Amino acid sequence: MVTADIPAVLTLDQRCLGGLWTRSGYERELDSEHSDLLVILKSNSLELLNCRLTQASTQLGAATNSDGDRNPINRNARFTANTQIDSGAPSKPSPIRREQKIELLGVGCLWAILEEAHITTLAIDPSYQGERLGLWLLSHLLQKACDRSLTHATLEVRASNHPALSLYQKFGFEEAGRRKRYYADGEDARILWRSGLQSADCIAQINRHQTQSMRQLKQKQNYRFYPEDLHLIQSLEQKV
Repeated sequence: MVTADIPAVLTLDQRCLGGLWTRSGYERELDSEHSDLLVILKSNSLELLNCRLTQASTQLGAATNSDGDRNPINRNARFTANTQIDSGAPSKPSPIRREQKIELLGVGCLWAILEEAHITTLAIDPSYQGERLGLWLLSHLLQKACDRSLTHATLEVRASNHPALSLYQKFGFEEAGRRKRYYADGEDARILWRSGLQSADCIAQINRHQTQSMRQLKQKQNYRFYPEDLHLIQSLEQKV
């Protein structure tokens, strides 16, 4: 995720989460070296995808000081910029035709707190729910937690959100308690917990869900992954 994604993320946040976070909240997470934010993008144009990657690379470059040290403000841009094959200066993107577009399909965020991964956000555009994008996104958030050497994960989910509960159970999350009237409308939150993130079984489970979800997305929904990267899925429709 990069700063330019925030307006679309706020729209998705409002649709899926009732406006859980503000713009300043997402900016704060982008600033934090203890947060990982991942986005799922869709476009009908390879040209536009390249432009988006160039934008991320440019934002990343702006965060590097003269000593070559990385400023935490754009740490999350690195996840996108790493998809660039050319490590040199990005070329100027070609003009984008009016009919070309890029859409945000999903966003996920985790906080790293001591040895814990707190998954604060996981949202998929309602028009694309049921296509296993949530499985894909959660598997990569947990992969980021493993990469940080975190040992357990936790999150809150609405007690009535059975599809989300089913998704989390696929990764071994179990209910550890409830937060009464946690949400603005008075609904309880279930507290879910997953330990043993560094275990061989958990890592194998994450890898299995990554592979299966990618295969199913490609086969059933005609998604193509460009480039093949663990941190950003950008799907292309064959028909514009």
